[in-house]
Amino acid sequence: MSRPPFSRRNFLLGAGGISLGLPLFSSLGCTTPSVSSTPGERVSAAASRLAFPKRFIVVYTPNGNYNLPASMDFAGSQLAPLTPFKDKLLVLKGLDLSVHNLAPGEPHQQGMAFLTGRGLNVGNQVGGDGSLAGWASGISVDQEIAKAIGGSTPHKSLHFGVQSTAYGGTEVRTVMSYAGSDQPIANETSPYSMFNLVFSKLGQDPTGIEKIRKRRHSVLDAVDGRFQKLNPRLSADDRKKLEEHLASVRDVEKRLDNPGGVVGGYCQLPDPGAAIDLNDPMNFGTIGKLQMDMLVMSLACDLTRVATLQWSASTNNKPYPFLNYDEGLGQGPQPIVGDEHVMGHQPDTDAAAWGKLGVIRTWYMEQLAYLLGRLDAIKEGEGTMLDNTVVLLGSEITRGNTHSHADAPFLVAGGASGYFKMGRMIDFTGEVPHNNLLVSLLNSMGVKATTFGDPAYCTGPLHELNG
Repeated sequence: MSRPPFSRRNFLLGAGGISLGLPLFSSLGCTTPSVSSTPGERVSAAASRLAFPKRFIVVYTPNGNYNLPASMDFAGSQLAPLTPFKDKLLVLKGLDLSVHNLAPGEPHQQGMAFLTGRGLNVGNQVGGDGSLAGWASGISVDQEIAKAIGGSTPHKSLHFGVQSTAYGGTEVRTVMSYAGSDQPIANETSPYSMFNLVFSKLGQDPTGIEKIRKRRHSVLDAVDGRFQKLNPRLSADDRKKLEEHLASVRDVEKRLDNPGGVVGGYCQLPDPGAAIDLNDPMNFGTIGKLQMDMLVMSLACDLTRVATLQWSASTNNKPYPFLNYDEGLGQGPQPIVGDEHVMGHQPDTDAAAWGKLGVIRTWYMEQLAYLLGRLDAIKEGEGTMLDNTVVLLGSEITRGNTHSHADAPFLVAGGASGYFKMGRMIDFTGEVPHNNLLVSLLNSMGVKATTFGDPAYCTGPLHELNG
């Protein structure tokens, strides 16, 4: 069978779902689109998108993310630790989570379904005020994304917990991911168990991988050969573009040599260190860093492309004895040993309670900054792993003393390889359902969707995120 001629844009879909396309060549009668970047920049950007996959991460923090600054000037606010990443952040205010006001359940239970955009099923799980509820009634957005981008990695998704199992075991307040209605996905709260699950076979060659690798390489070699035949027909400028494109093809080839994770480069075996007490509140931050380090390495080794990180559980009756707050009583800094949930119930006039909560919120932003920094330190083409990732931070309620699901804030970091226009604050004034954000997240990962969750609380994607 004769090979098809080279057309304006000739694609070859190879084994493993690799799509390789030619750049546009003016010497073959192909007009390059008129955009502000140079041809070299466009080819380089396309190469980066081709060579490096997108990833999706959700980070949950309990009891609301309130008192955000009024602008992208983070100085003096709880977002101050994120200042180095302002250009890679979207600060979203005023999204409406009223779908999570639907019965059954109480606000902390209801809000933990925020990734599903649906209410809870009827059940017998007891909430903080005695309300009864069951599991969420639909799939969560991380799992919808995992179905699209997680099939080629050893783990479709990974779920990290930091002392997130509470109230006697796994229940609706201790999980946020769902494979479907009444199908919760529990977090792994032990860094040591997560290490064994994810990294125990790092570098090994599972049955069949070598055969798949050879088949993929044969496709790439064929593409390389066809590209080389174009060379005599190209102008000097187009020849340079072709060389840049071939370099991106070789980047893909290198990634295919690493299907099961091979230690080397940015992929390094994490060190969980000596065992610590996983239930001690003093170890909360240490456990979190261990989990974040393993999360980042699971992405760097391409062992997964979808992950969640849940700090504690909703209601969150935790002290923070490793943090200090100066109550202004002449005693100097004192450990924060009070129950965060109880402090969050205090009126806004309780300066001591809300001062402590401010310290706690800032600490959570420091943890997010640590995660973003680890992702941003991994170079991918002309950008970083963070640039090719979407990190979503959210909570189950807006504020503890109101238990409101209105005017909810979210942080989005990374940008999904340029899909979102970053470095901005957008206020939706409480009139836009947060399910629209979930649709945009799906779209950013290549999932063609116009609705998600309860359709009565969704009007389409948030086009404002694209600029």
